[in-house]
Amino acid sequence: MKRLLLALLLVLASAVPAASQPAVFGCNKVFSVNQAAVSITKILSGVAGQHFEVCGLSVSAGAAAGSATITYGTGTNCNTNAVAIIPAIALGINGNFTDHVAVPHIPIPAVISAVPVDICLTTVGAGPTTVILYYAQF
Repeated sequence: MKRLLLALLLVLASAVPAASQPAVFGCNKVFSVNQAAVSITKILSGVAGQHFEVCGLSVSAGAAAGSATITYGTGTNCNTNAVAIIPAIALGINGNFTDHVAVPHIPIPAVISAVPVDICLTTVGAGPTTVILYYAQF
């Protein structure tokens, strides 16, 4: 019995404390819209000192073919320094596209020339086109 207790004590004494796990940030925000064709429109406004990260999106076309493009930039409707985050996703009638993971994987710069970055959406087609964007802002 003493040997068993000594062995148990030795095992417990040699145990190493668990290392802390790195913080994982998940996408805790969602933007959703159902619309017909709309030229580029700001959907998320940048905030000084914060940046966006995208986890994915879902795009669905309705009774007509449609497409959606997600961009970031500054100025009116991201027209200054515009960069495509997700290039045009073209869908047939009642088509669907989904690409979504639980953690942010598309980083977006916080500022361009000291101006907070906005996120914009362009939809093409008679619609309706439904777009759901999963993102984090921190």
